[in-house]
Amino acid sequence: MNKKDEKIFKVFRTHEDFARTKDILVTKIHSRDLKRAKDKGQIIQVKRGFYRLAEVPLISNQGFIDLARAIPEGVICLLSALSFYELTTFTPSVVSMAICRGSRRPKIDYPPAEFYHFSKKQFEAGISEIKIKSHKIRIYNPEKTICDCFRYRNKLGLDIAKEGLSEYLKRKDRNLERLLEYAEICRIKSLLQTWLNAII
Repeated sequence: MNKKDEKIFKVFRTHEDFARTKDILVTKIHSRDLKRAKDKGQIIQVKRGFYRLAEVPLISNQGFIDLARAIPEGVICLLSALSFYELTTFTPSVVSMAICRGSRRPKIDYPPAEFYHFSKKQFEAGISEIKIKSHKIRIYNPEKTICDCFRYRNKLGLDIAKEGLSEYLKRKDRNLERLLEYAEICRIKSLLQTWLNAII
C-alpha cells in the first residue's frame, strides 16, 4: 500500500470506516486520489460525498449501518424491520427506510434502498434504537412494523402482513395493547382487529 492509500485509510479508520469528502480533503488528500481509491474498489460510494471503506468485514445488516450513517434521520421500516425481528421468512433484497413527509428523497448509490414518506405522526411513532457493532440504528419496534406492513399491504402483499402478525402472536413478549395503539396511529385498527380475531 502506498503512502497516499495509507493516508486515505487513516481518515476512514478515524471515522469508524466511513468518511465524507470534506473529511478527506481537509487532510490534504487530493480529490483525484479519492477517485482512484474508488475506481480501485478500495472505497464504496454510499451517496454523493459519503463513502465506506470496502475492506470492512461485512456483517449481517451491513446495509442498515451504511444507510443509518448516510441518512441519520431515517428509520429502518417495513420488510427490513420485519426481517430483522425474524417475523417473516421473506429475505428483502433492498433496505426499506422511512423518512418524514416533506423531506427530500435521498439519492443513494449503495446499498440498494427504497424510501417511504410517512406523515409526521406516523413517522415519529414507535422508533427504537439498536446497536450493530458500535453504530446506532433507528428502527421501528415490532408492533409499529406490523401496523406499517398492514398499511402498505397493497404494495407488500397482505400475506406478508398476515405472516408478520401471526409470527408476532407466537412471541412471549407480545403486547396486544401496544399493537392496537400503533394500529390507531396507522389508521388500520379495525382491519387489524379483524385479523386478530381470525388468528387468535
